[in-house]
Amino acid sequence: MVSDPEMLDYKADDKNLKILFVHHTAMWYRKPFFYSMSKIYDVEFLFTNVEGYNKTYGTQLSREIPGMDGINYEVVPNRWGIAWGAIKRAMGEYDIFVGGSWDTPTDVFETFFYYFIVKIKRKPFILWREDWDWNVNNTKRKFAKFIAGFISRGADAVLVPGDKQREFYEGLGASPDKIFIMPNVSNLSLKEEDYNNRDKIVQELNLEGKKSILFVGRLIKLKGIHYLLNAFTKLRKKMDDVVLIIAGDGECLKELKLLSQTLGIEDEVYFRGNVENDLLGAYYLLSNIFVLPSITTHHADACPLVVNEAMYFGKPVVTSDAVGTTSMIEEGVNGFVVPERDSESLYQALYKILEDPELEMNMGKASKKLIEERYTYQNMIDGFNQALNYLRKKKKF
Repeated sequence: MVSDPEMLDYKADDKNLKILFVHHTAMWYRKPFFYSMSKIYDVEFLFTNVEGYNKTYGTQLSREIPGMDGINYEVVPNRWGIAWGAIKRAMGEYDIFVGGSWDTPTDVFETFFYYFIVKIKRKPFILWREDWDWNVNNTKRKFAKFIAGFISRGADAVLVPGDKQREFYEGLGASPDKIFIMPNVSNLSLKEEDYNNRDKIVQELNLEGKKSILFVGRLIKLKGIHYLLNAFTKLRKKMDDVVLIIAGDGECLKELKLLSQTLGIEDEVYFRGNVENDLLGAYYLLSNIFVLPSITTHHADACPLVVNEAMYFGKPVVTSDAVGTTSMIEEGVNGFVVPERDSESLYQALYKILEDPELEMNMGKASKKLIEERYTYQNMIDGFNQALNYLRKKKKF
C-alpha cells in the first residue's frame, strides 16, 4: 500500500471507467498520485522505461515496484527501445488512453503507434507532457516540436504541470480549452526527526549563527552551478556570515570543487554528495534560501521537484528563467526569477533576500501557502478530473 501524505477528498468515483495509463516509470513522488487514481478509476498502469530511469536517477526499480501494492500495474519489457507489449495492450479494451513521449527517437515511434491505434479505436487520447519552449533551435529540437505539435493538436485533451507548458502547447496550435493544469507534486513531508537531523548538521558544519544557501540536484552542466559559485563569491564580499550547501553528485563535482578553490570560497562551500530523501528535510529546514540556477544546454530543466520541496518547507526560492517551474514563483513575493547564465542578477537576488530578514520570512510563508493551495495530490486529481469532464461534455466517451 502506498503511504499517502495527504488525506485526499475524492471528488470522483467511477470504477466503470477503464483507463489505460502508459508512463515511463513509477518515480517515488508519483506513487501517491497513481494510488489515488486507482482508488477512483479502473486504471491499468504500464511502465515502459524502468531501466532508463534506473540508470539516470539511480533508482532500483524492477518488475516489482516497492510501494505499488494494490495498484494494477505492469513493468513492460523494453526491446530495441520500444515497449512492444504496451503497444499490443493499446489494441485491447479500455475507455481512455493516457500517455505520449518523444524524449528519444524510439519514444516517438512508440507514441505514434499509440496515437494511431487509439484514434482507429475512436477512444479519447490524453497527452501528459512537461515540455516547454527551451530556446533551442537545433534539428533534434525542431523535430521534437513538430511531433509535439502534431500529437497535441490531435489529442483529445492535454495535461501539463504549469503555465509555461500551457503556453508552449497553445503556441503549437493545441486548442486552449483542451489544455489542463495537472501540477507536479512532491511527497516529501516534514518529520519530527528532520529537526534533530538539522541540529546535527548545523553542529557538524559549524553553521550556528550563519545564513545558508541551499542547492539540491545533480551536479551536471544543466544545473548552472558554475554561475552560482561566481554569484556566491561576490555575495561573500558583502556578507561574511553566509555559506553555500550543495547537495548532490554528478560528473561536474571535481570541476566545481576546483572552481570553488580558484575563487577562494572552498571553506564556505559544502559539497555534501547525494543526500537520501530521509535527510533532505533537514537540509531544507536549515537553509535560508533555495536556489536553482539552471541553464539551457541541449534541453532545459523541465519541472524539478526540488522547487516544490523547498517551498513546502517554507523557503524563498531563486531560480533562473531556464527552469520550467517559474510559474510557481511570484516575483518579489516568494522569490525571484533571474536570467540564466547571469551571475550578477543571481547575486543581487540572493543579497536582497538575505539582507532583509523580514522579507525572507514573508517569502517563506508565501511559498508554503502556495504549495498548500495549488501543489497537492488533490490538485493533480482535480486537474485530471477537469480533463475528463471536458471529454464528457464533448461526448468523447
